[in-house]
Amino acid sequence: MIMLEQDLRNELFRINGGLEVLGLLREKLILQKAEIGAESAEEAVDEMLTQVDAMHSEYQRRRHELHPHHKSYLFYLIDDEVIPIVHDCYVLLVKGVATASEFTGKTLRLADLYVRMDDEIPKQVVNESYSWLVFDEFGRLDLHAAHTIETSPLPAEEERKQIQNRLLKPDPVN
Repeated sequence: MIMLEQDLRNELFRINGGLEVLGLLREKLILQKAEIGAESAEEAVDEMLTQVDAMHSEYQRRRHELHPHHKSYLFYLIDDEVIPIVHDCYVLLVKGVATASEFTGKTLRLADLYVRMDDEIPKQVVNESYSWLVFDEFGRLDLHAAHTIETSPLPAEEERKQIQNRLLKPDPVN
């Protein structure tokens, strides 16, 4: 099952919230355990701490599996302007499910950067590719027409700087 970026973010927020609550609960139980004198109550708290620790480990495991260590960032390059694209929206364009009426009949370049992440912060561009995008009269991608363009889609130096500046923002897509 493939998760959309927004679903992935939502799940990460839920897991981080769960981890925070479990951490606070664990601290409270440790304090209560120190105050309890009867051995049977201490055993009950130990059992509860074991359960909390198990849940904590499970949530950390789930967060690690969901957390992307690499992420793809996409940008339209239009007349020396760099416009970020939400990855899921681009996928819908490529699949032919969505259209981009604002680009009807236009040809533009696409920058696709594969970036190593540290938590949610872009750290290093691992791979980059540039290609042409041709939109037909209905705003749909014409992938075959894009392959016939012989001019290089590589960015100018100023466009590269704009891309780097976007990646360094807290949310490069906005």
